[in-house]
Amino acid sequence: MIALPRASIRRAGVLFCLSIALLLADYGNASARTQTLGAAVNGVVSAFRSRDSGRLNRFVHPKRGVVVIYRTGVFNEFKAVSKIDFDHPVPEYFSYPEIKSRAPLRYARLPVYNCERNAWSKTGLFCDLKHRDTLLSATAMNLRDYRGDVITRQTIARFRSLEAQSIRVVLVEADGRDLVFYLTRIGGRWYLTILDRVTSDCSA
Repeated sequence: MIALPRASIRRAGVLFCLSIALLLADYGNASARTQTLGAAVNGVVSAFRSRDSGRLNRFVHPKRGVVVIYRTGVFNEFKAVSKIDFDHPVPEYFSYPEIKSRAPLRYARLPVYNCERNAWSKTGLFCDLKHRDTLLSATAMNLRDYRGDVITRQTIARFRSLEAQSIRVVLVEADGRDLVFYLTRIGGRWYLTILDRVTSDCSA
C-alpha cells in the first residue's frame, strides 16, 4: 500500500468539508426561499380573507404595483394599479372574492378550470414552482392583434419577463370560489404582481 503524505490527506479533508458546506448552504438557501414564498402566499390569502387592504398592500411593490386581469365582453383586459382597494375593485362591478378557506399550502400541480362543467379540477391552496404562465402577455397581444389596442413591444417584453420570474398561486374553496394570483421575487422579497380574475370567468 502506498502511503499518502499527511499534507495531501489534510488538503483532501479540507476540500471535502468545503464541498459539504457549500452543498448544505445551497440546500438551505433553496429551503429559505421556499419558506419565504410560503409565508407570502399565506399572507396574501390571509389579507384577502380579512379584507384588509392595508395588510394586502404590504405585498404590493411601491413602484411596480399590481396588474389586474379581468374580462369585458369577449376580451380579457388588464389594468395596472398602485394598490388593491376592497372598496374599489377592478373592475368596479366585480367585487374581490370573499375568502374563508384556511387550507394549507401544497406544492403541487395547479387546479384547472373547466368551462363546460363550470368547475375547478380540485380544491385547496396550490403553488407549482415549475409552472410558468403567459396569461398577461397573451392578453396584451390579443388586445393588440384583434382589437387594435396600442401596446408596444417593450410592454409585452416586460410582461414576459415578469411572467418568467413569477409563481402562480391558485386557491379554490369547496363552494367553488377562487383566488388566483402571482408572486414575484423582487429585491429579496416576494410581491403580489398579478391578480387573475378571468380564468374562471367563462362569460364570453
